[in-house]
Amino acid sequence: MDKMKIVVAKPYHDINTPFSVDENGALAEYIVNDPETMPQLAIGATIIIKDRRKENPFEQKYIDFWYAGRIIGLKAVSPFKPERTTMLYQEDELMDPSSPLEELNGPHTHQPMVIQVFLSKELSTMDNNNFIDSAIQRPPSGYSRLFFPSLERDKDNLNPTLGDILKVPEKGLQLGMIGFGNKPYGWKDQKFIPYLWNIEKLDNKHVFIVGESGSGKTVFLKNFAFEIMKYGSVHGIQNRVILTDVQGDIAQLLFPEFVPKTKASGWQPVISDEEYIKAQKYFGKFKLIIPTTRDENSNTDVEELKLLAAKKGILVKPISLRFQDLEFPSNAEYLFNTTSIQAATLLDDLTDGLKNNKEPHSLSRLATAISRLLTRNTGNQIIVPTSGVSYNRVTFEAARRILGDLEKYFDMDLSALQGDQNPLDAFDHQGTTILYLDHLNQEERFMWEMQLVSWLYKNKKKLKNTYVFFDEAHQIIPANKVIGSSRMAEVFNRLRSNFERLAREGRKFRLNLILSTQNPQDLHPIVPEQCPTRIVMKINPRNAQFAFLDKELSYVANSFGQGQFWIQSPFNGSPDWIRVHSIAPPIPHDSMENFRDELEKQIK
Repeated sequence: MDKMKIVVAKPYHDINTPFSVDENGALAEYIVNDPETMPQLAIGATIIIKDRRKENPFEQKYIDFWYAGRIIGLKAVSPFKPERTTMLYQEDELMDPSSPLEELNGPHTHQPMVIQVFLSKELSTMDNNNFIDSAIQRPPSGYSRLFFPSLERDKDNLNPTLGDILKVPEKGLQLGMIGFGNKPYGWKDQKFIPYLWNIEKLDNKHVFIVGESGSGKTVFLKNFAFEIMKYGSVHGIQNRVILTDVQGDIAQLLFPEFVPKTKASGWQPVISDEEYIKAQKYFGKFKLIIPTTRDENSNTDVEELKLLAAKKGILVKPISLRFQDLEFPSNAEYLFNTTSIQAATLLDDLTDGLKNNKEPHSLSRLATAISRLLTRNTGNQIIVPTSGVSYNRVTFEAARRILGDLEKYFDMDLSALQGDQNPLDAFDHQGTTILYLDHLNQEERFMWEMQLVSWLYKNKKKLKNTYVFFDEAHQIIPANKVIGSSRMAEVFNRLRSNFERLAREGRKFRLNLILSTQNPQDLHPIVPEQCPTRIVMKINPRNAQFAFLDKELSYVANSFGQGQFWIQSPFNGSPDWIRVHSIAPPIPHDSMENFRDELEKQIK
């Protein structure tokens, strides 16, 4: 690129509105006489500012350096009545910063634009023509000029490119194309800049995803899982994926032939038959885990799903949970329909006794133990022999009712109670595992996902390079903003503690969590705190704040189209938010209505 062809904006400041570097960050404003010459002008777009400073205060020698940042505001100003008349930094006739206002005099067919920018770092050249980053020490000078970075290195252009600023890795999962506005960079000539997420270099791979219904979140999650498995296959890494399917749409991965292929749209290219076939192979061997339920009104789609999956040779595993696999009954306290802490403690005491006798603490064994103690003792106070602790008779009755309630969720498979293996060991699968939850009610889903969290923690050492997707994460790690009792406070604390423990210790063993939600306000803040990589798709500004998205960017996120998102991954290049446009995945996706219709056709 010829330097003379670079369109620049000039400093726009006066005594009342100076450039600043303070606790609010580094802020500056620039003016461009004809905004049409800068088609990239958009909130969130990456900019670069060239400036100069003296290398030695005693010499008249200047060196070039650059600021990098993003646009946080755009404002049209009148060409006839400039707002700012007193300009600073009168240093150089050829680079007089007052000239922007002088150029605005006379008739005009366009309206000047003021560009408000947030500056994130300084860049300076090294001997090898690479750039080194440093913190911003002072505001830009009157010599400075704002322009947009080029996409490719050019011998005549020594300014940092977009790649130099964002420092996107050269390899990794392709999550989309870097862009601005409604298009990715380079869309006209198909020379895109892919956003690559380098899973090999990231110490913490936990990801937090926010997106409302219709934002393209489900398609993105599928493509994310696909990229994980593809990367592992290409680079000889045995990655595996566990997907929780809350709404039944993840199960479409099992039957790509039932779903129409993704069509080319706009800048999106058509998916070739070769890509389509390879995509199915990358996922490896599928395993479909289907929880059993006592709900007689459960969705009949499950039976169709089982039959068709088994017919295709997919591993189908219906399982139920065993109460004895909980370390203690109080770990299921969030399911108790009681406010009695004493009842939960009593069940823990009785469990200790059964463990000492090497007996499993199944629901039936605990119920038998309670019945025996109630029969043998007629008074109001009953002592548990193994612990010596006395409980009121009412507490025993409450504990027995609790066990009855828990039969809705545990110990449905009598044959499983006879074995030594935890049914959740079915998740120890090399390939792609789908936990189908669409046929369960909310309480059942909650319980299943929490038990999966516990199982993952217990087995973290043997689950390296495993990526676990939790959709609708607000249901399993809820915000504790509504607490009606001390018991409920304890429940919320336990949920938070369990997740935090899994997130912190799991990453040491390369057990990685991808958590998504459309209701971030209902999610405990520990989730985004533990997830350094954050992705925000279409969401209203009120909800975007819970993902720590900057205020001006939340305004943009509110008008995103399907598949567009902001991503912040500080250890994957730039710590700034980057706008990305999802690529059309080779994995087909259709509405659930159409998918269910196709399942019925295949059965018939």
